[in-house]
Amino acid sequence: MSTSFPPFIHMFSTGRFRLAICAWLLSAGAAFAAQVEATDTTLYRVFLRDGSTIVSYGEYARVGDRIVVSLPLGGSAATPNLQLLSLPADAVDWDKTDAYAESARFTRYAQTRGPDDFALLNEAVSRALNDIAQVPDPDHRIAMAYEARQNVTKWAAEHYGYRAANIAELAGLFDTVIAEARTSGGVPNFDLSLVANLAEPPSVPLLPLPTLQESVEQAFRAASLAPDASERTGLLRSIQTVLASLDSRAAWTSTLSARVNTSLATEERTDRAYSALARDTMQVADRFARTGNVTAVEQLIRRVMREDDRLGQRRPNETASVLAALDAQLDAARRLRLARDSFAVRAEALRVYQRAVAGPVATMQAARGSLDEIRRLAGPSRARLAQLSSSAAAAVKGLAAASVPAEAAAAHEFLRNAVTLAARAADGRLNAIASNNMQQAWDASSAAAAALMLFDRAADELKQLSAALRQSGAS
Repeated sequence: MSTSFPPFIHMFSTGRFRLAICAWLLSAGAAFAAQVEATDTTLYRVFLRDGSTIVSYGEYARVGDRIVVSLPLGGSAATPNLQLLSLPADAVDWDKTDAYAESARFTRYAQTRGPDDFALLNEAVSRALNDIAQVPDPDHRIAMAYEARQNVTKWAAEHYGYRAANIAELAGLFDTVIAEARTSGGVPNFDLSLVANLAEPPSVPLLPLPTLQESVEQAFRAASLAPDASERTGLLRSIQTVLASLDSRAAWTSTLSARVNTSLATEERTDRAYSALARDTMQVADRFARTGNVTAVEQLIRRVMREDDRLGQRRPNETASVLAALDAQLDAARRLRLARDSFAVRAEALRVYQRAVAGPVATMQAARGSLDEIRRLAGPSRARLAQLSSSAAAAVKGLAAASVPAEAAAAHEFLRNAVTLAARAADGRLNAIASNNMQQAWDASSAAAAALMLFDRAADELKQLSAALRQSGAS
């Protein structure tokens, strides 16, 4: 509207306009009110391609390739029990569903905010007509009337075409103002449109509220379309609960109850079958993956696909989850197999290394008793110390000459340090004996303790290498 008068348009000017509009409002308002019955909730209908419909309590939501509805099932009209359900979007006749939704929104608006909004519009039109009538310049009056008329028609388009016929009459009032202003200003009226171009309200008739039988039967139909197994089973159980609360003597309840029980039993059997398939398959797959048995894991994947076909492909989500887990196990088995094959190539070098360090390992095993006595400052004799010093020095040289594979690097380092410290402990004890120096005896004790500890670490590493070699030979 023009900024020359308050928002929303302005209304009534001359007495002739006042009388005409008042009479029209009284008749039109009474006729329209008789057609409207207020309700507290908007029920939408989802029209399916097979010709059936499903009630949606409130607006439905389209999310990706699904439509999500709140399905009323049992309870009272004021507080129904709602079941959230998703259906495939391609099962819906969207032209009919969207047209019905427009009609439902229009009806809801007409029953709630429509009358108050229309009353505000009437008041605004009255003020606009009054403001226009007080403007002396015909051209200015025409411009204001054009703007007001456009706002009236725009209001109808933005409010679902609510009371479109009455809005057309309101717009016609501004056509009359424009015609009179043109006449008083000596301007021809040949280009004046006396018919408002307004959007008509939706013409799709709303369906009556479904009976309890219709609601339950619609819910059962929806359960057969639900792609998600958990939603399908949950809805069937809800239907079962509603039917159990009704008079079982009614023919429709007993018939439908039998169908629901059969469907639910089928779903539960299918759940158990897929659960067992997933559980058993993953237990076996884990064992095969840990042994690097690629072929066996591949056979499991094929078995799951065959079982899914046999069960009718009734649980696509569960099957996809199992196959994804099997793919991960297959990748793990392949990686382990590659690592073992690679290790097998280097196995001969490891065996050569084992033979090269067998002498130093035997030396340290034989020296345990002497090293323990050195650690405890309890001996041994000079003869045993001299023998330990000689054999440890020879072992150091042998280790220095050995070719060390990458897998044996840690074991070799522990063993080399252990033999070096054993030689140092023997020499230190001999020096302590010759000089009767207690500090030198304690230093030898520390070297002996470290030698024993490092040799234990080396022995563990070498055992692991031996186990790996045995396993690579077995595979």
